[in-house]
Amino acid sequence: MKSVRSDRVFLKKKQNTPILLHLVRAGTLAVTFLLLFSLVAPGNLLSEAAAFFIPQLIAAGFVGLLIWLVMARRLHWLHLLCLLGLIISSFWMVTSIRLVRQPTAILENHPESKSFNVMSLNLLHMQFGKEALQELIEKRQPDLIVFQETASATPRLQAFLRENYQYAILPPEKKDTDLTVFSKFPLENSKRNLVPGLGFNGYIPREFLSADVNVNGRKIQLYAIHPASPRSKRRLNGRTTYVDYVSKHIQKHRTDTPIMVLGDWNTPVWSDTFQKLLADLKLKTTFTSFVPQTTRYFINPFLGKVLGSKVDHITSSEKIIIKDLMIGEDVGSDHFPIFATLHILP
Repeated sequence: MKSVRSDRVFLKKKQNTPILLHLVRAGTLAVTFLLLFSLVAPGNLLSEAAAFFIPQLIAAGFVGLLIWLVMARRLHWLHLLCLLGLIISSFWMVTSIRLVRQPTAILENHPESKSFNVMSLNLLHMQFGKEALQELIEKRQPDLIVFQETASATPRLQAFLRENYQYAILPPEKKDTDLTVFSKFPLENSKRNLVPGLGFNGYIPREFLSADVNVNGRKIQLYAIHPASPRSKRRLNGRTTYVDYVSKHIQKHRTDTPIMVLGDWNTPVWSDTFQKLLADLKLKTTFTSFVPQTTRYFINPFLGKVLGSKVDHITSSEKIIIKDLMIGEDVGSDHFPIFATLHILP
């Protein structure tokens, strides 16, 4: 009889549990599982999608855990399990940043270093007016610009860039292109490379650019890249194929010349693809803050910190120091432009 009554009391308490508590508990457990899954099982569609929002997911997990504790009014072993999972995920987030971040260099020890300014921007097929972009370029005066998703915008870009940017990598006549480069410094051995095995589907970019940039007598190897965004299994495979081919190509053609790789990578810092590429090529990057600032936003630029990710990168080998990285203002694309000053060490 007592057992029946206790069961009734338990069921009554369970029924009286607020729906909000159920939702918060389920959400916190789901976020924690997703973070740990991304850590232990990288490379699949779910973990690669989650990698775009690791800081947001960790923040949401801690907030959810706090609300859950307050509403539950007592400690449960599931609370401790989620806390442990969130701590492990936070440690992974910080470690991943440190692995790819360029160590601080004292440039005063290298007075003969050559410096130049670079810019990268995904134009979103330039489905907006050019005035904001033109004003930004005139204000920042980059020495080298890499555009992605140029499409048919090349003539409009040339109209206001031709005068100050005498060198360029442009598409063949009467053809569109995904990548273009404009430079104030001479570009030598420029080449438009195609990644085999990706077909001709426009949603999966299959080209990358390479060139030697002559910066006042000091040469560097430039690689401009734009792999596919992993929004489906097919596009994830396309990105993997693209990045693997670029990595092998660079290793095959690498010399003692310093290199830089930049563009819209469609790959966040916490993606295993990003970490592996930088490790294989011995590249480093830098960030504007401890947690990498958003360069690609979703829905609205004002919501970029919440609904956005850093997928545009400027990386370099050890003979090039990246300084003064800056995320520019919105010019109408779904990406923010990124700028940096690069110093070529002697």
